[in-house]
Amino acid sequence: MDSPSPWPIDCWYAVGLSSQVSRQPLAHRFQGREVVLMRDGGGCVLAFDGRCAHRGCSLAAGWAQGDTLVCPYHGWRYDAQGTCVQIPALRPEESIPRQAHLRTFPTRERHGFVWLWLAGRHTSPDEEVQDIPELAGLSLRDGGDMAFTYATHFTRTIENGIDPTHAAFVHGKSIGRVDPATDFSLEHYPVQVEPGSLYGRMPIKVKKLTGLTRLLLKGDSGNAYKEYRFLYPNVVVSIIHFGALTLAALQAHVPDNDRETTVRVTNGRNFLGTTPLLNRLFDRITLDTGLQISKEDAAVISEQEPKRVSFRGSNEVLIESDLILVEYRRMMRERARV
Repeated sequence: MDSPSPWPIDCWYAVGLSSQVSRQPLAHRFQGREVVLMRDGGGCVLAFDGRCAHRGCSLAAGWAQGDTLVCPYHGWRYDAQGTCVQIPALRPEESIPRQAHLRTFPTRERHGFVWLWLAGRHTSPDEEVQDIPELAGLSLRDGGDMAFTYATHFTRTIENGIDPTHAAFVHGKSIGRVDPATDFSLEHYPVQVEPGSLYGRMPIKVKKLTGLTRLLLKGDSGNAYKEYRFLYPNVVVSIIHFGALTLAALQAHVPDNDRETTVRVTNGRNFLGTTPLLNRLFDRITLDTGLQISKEDAAVISEQEPKRVSFRGSNEVLIESDLILVEYRRMMRERARV
């Protein structure tokens, strides 16, 4: 009997940023393996296991030839289904071995990400990538796309992404100072539990913004709040509202292996849509701020023990303000079964 997967299966993982995938093969680490992404001649994303079936060479250094992927070591060519269709060294009387095949993954492009279907009992997708209703009216911007690798399990980075109370203590340098008179108690917030999704909304405690961000996001301090949506198994959407202004960060928490996670981020907003110079400037601010936030988070969560969240029998003491984390753990325990 096969041992159970250490990862959620039969689901869509966001693994890459659409803005980075081109005709040139691109490698990403994913669950202890290398996955190569590339576009075919029609612009669709193909996803392959990243090592040639011949001698284990990385296919990321290869190239596209028509709709095939060519290994840079001996020129073996693989079609979109992962079947080897040419081996230059073969003599005319020889045939391509049936074992000359790469694992491939069904793909989708939505919300600025490339998604892979990780099969278990269902070799083909039995559901589609979910909608994110909070993105209605927002324009996705790839100018602030970024990636940051954390030395911890993806369950820890996800919990950090939906944690509603750490920003005031961790992100003073990136987001802004804490008002000394702030009441840090967090009022009760409901969490909507939907099939494969969680949603919560809560007030913002940090309001002393810094730098140019302060000028652009002054908004209405009496109408400042944040929303979190988690899409099973690895996407967090963090949305901040300052009056009529809205910023969204879409985070794909990609498990490189069981001790490292690369979080890939794309962004959306509902302002500066018709001012190119300010658009580019704010993209740069978004990128710089995002990298600083990531460094501040990494200093804390990379030191958490155990590295992986325990969904059963955890000794961690959770309180009412952790409600969205409680629901996340319940969803993972019931659906992931890992």
